[in-house]
Order: sequence, then structure tokens, then C-alpha cells
Amino acid sequence: MLICDSQSMAVEASILGTPNIRISSFKGKISVLEELENKYGLTTGFLPGENEKVIAKIRELLQPEASVEQYRARNQKMLHEKLDVASFMVWFIENYPQSAETMKTSPDYQNQFIASEINAEK
Repeated sequence: MLICDSQSMAVEASILGTPNIRISSFKGKISVLEELENKYGLTTGFLPGENEKVIAKIRELLQPEASVEQYRARNQKMLHEKLDVASFMVWFIENYPQSAETMKTSPDYQNQFIASEINAEK
């Protein structure tokens, strides 16, 4: 478990599937964290001074039913829905300059590099 005031560390923990709590005045203001919290349940944000809520969340995360496996499953769902940047970049570089033109004229072409689409082709 990670308890921090760092937005970047909360994102990193979420990507690794590690339960995390962030205490920050930036709560609700950073779209990537809002998505990780509200869509995937991979982080929880609190404003400074919400001490009782933080303690309650820590107790919740320490319960046996709040397993690391749940977070890892949420993590895998999130990763499965995101662009595989490595595959995209390999395609882009190997096919340059045509790839640049493709992205200008058909920006949705990048969607074929979403991890779930790549796995569906295999």
C-alpha cells in the first residue's frame, strides 16, 4: 500500500496495481487521477484535513476482502483498454514518413494499438 501526497507516485502505484491513497489539494483536478480513481478504482484521493476518511480507507484496504488480487485485476483491465505505446511507436518509426501522413489523415488509426485490439488479433 502507498499513502502519499504525490500525484505521480499515485499514478505509478496504480499502473503497478498497488493500492494507494493520496492526500492532496489537487484532488479532483487531475484528469488521469480522476480516471484511475473513478473508472478503475485504482487510487483514492482525499483533501488535506480529511483525516478520518483517510483512516477509514486505510482500514478498508487492510481488510482481507480488499486483496491485492482485486487491484491487480483492476490494473489489468485498465492496461487492456489503453494504447500499447511500444507497438504504436515501432509501427510509426518502421513506416515513417507514411505513418505520419496516416496519423494526420486518420487519427483513429491509433486505436488498433489499444492492448485489447492487439490481443484480439492474436
